[in-house]
Amino acid sequence: MTGSARGGFRAGGLALAVAVVLVAAAAGPGPAFAASPAPAAGVTAATPHAQSEIQLSPLTLSLGNQRVGTFFFAKGIVITNTGTVPLALNDIRFRSGDTADFVVATNCLPGGRPRSLPRGASCLIKAVFTPKAYGTRTALLSVSDSASNSPQTLTLRGFGTEGYYLSGVRGGVASFGDAAFHGELRSTQLTAPIVSIETTLTGAGYWLLGSDGGVFAFGNAQFYGSTGAMHLTRPIVGMAAPRSDKGYWLVAGDGGVFSFGPVKFYGSTGGTHLNQPIVGIAATRAGTGYWLVARDGGIFTFGNATFFGSTGGIHLRQPIVGMARTPTGRGYWLVAADGGIFTFGDAKFYGSGAGKPVGNIVGMAPTADGQGYWLSNSIGQVFNFGDAHYFGDAYRRRLLGALGPAGTAADVGSRRVNGVIFTPSSSSASIDSRLAREAGRRAEITP
Repeated sequence: MTGSARGGFRAGGLALAVAVVLVAAAAGPGPAFAASPAPAAGVTAATPHAQSEIQLSPLTLSLGNQRVGTFFFAKGIVITNTGTVPLALNDIRFRSGDTADFVVATNCLPGGRPRSLPRGASCLIKAVFTPKAYGTRTALLSVSDSASNSPQTLTLRGFGTEGYYLSGVRGGVASFGDAAFHGELRSTQLTAPIVSIETTLTGAGYWLLGSDGGVFAFGNAQFYGSTGAMHLTRPIVGMAAPRSDKGYWLVAGDGGVFSFGPVKFYGSTGGTHLNQPIVGIAATRAGTGYWLVARDGGIFTFGNATFFGSTGGIHLRQPIVGMARTPTGRGYWLVAADGGIFTFGDAKFYGSGAGKPVGNIVGMAPTADGQGYWLSNSIGQVFNFGDAHYFGDAYRRRLLGALGPAGTAADVGSRRVNGVIFTPSSSSASIDSRLAREAGRRAEITP
């Protein structure tokens, strides 16, 4: 499960070219940008005057709900010189709050330097909400200028959301939290049970995968091909897609890998003797490689995938049933059927179901920031750890019969044992600040 989102910017105002982008430092509150105190060449800063007046609209910018780990449209704050003399704009900076959850761009400070705003003229501050965690996120901006009430304070506010899907062997899909329902296969006669559900980057679509390699696309997920008409040595057990959502890989129980769409084939274990069958696949962050995981926790790397460790030499109480990479791509988790969690690379341990009455675990999914994860069992129960939030499950909503019967064809999928498949509402993601900045530079502000 992979991650970060993208989008265009549109907000009220006039067309302009963005001159400065503010990105909060990872360290937290503090100035993300402060303009030089000297005026720009050829610009004379206005002298503070009793008639220097400024209007900022709105003072509190609500950016609504946004899935954690993604960003989309920007909204704008208009700065207008309502005085009778030019207004000196000196700097715009983050003041406090959840500054890492917002990217701010402005044309008020060309080249990052002070400017003089003529009377009656306006400029624009744009904000993009890039939530790193679930819940209400708030940051304060400070605008320093020659008006008598300088500095002014602006409030940015948004709510980070999360969610997940559960699917079953019959192709039924249940959505929880912010997960949007895009369709299912319960009314379709299937030739093989569904073994995996994989979301697109933003969660605006998903693929359902059959054990015969049949692929069914919903929402913004695109169909690139399948092995449905091929003779397979072993059933298909898993699926992975790059962050671009363009193409995907399918993997069979013998480690045979099938690539569809623009993605490349980087190798497989199809001709290798395996101690235990392959149960899952995960794509690298760059989408130029993948990991395969076997039932004993053996890890096989292809393309740019890095080996961070395995449980291949460890005695396991229960077999490994799935894996997930961290948002950075520099580590991964393995999960066993008893809920045991094994961490490698920069993956952190937030708890497990081992030794607890969690039933037969079928898989896991990390939160977008990688500081938590969900586990799901074969009867559709969901267990949350770290910063993962619980939004309900198929067992409590009595949906198991609709999703698929328990006790069917166990262990044919990397995320399914006895009937239920699990995936988060969007691919696990970390905000790419460079991508956000580039999107800001390309912004088009229209009425």
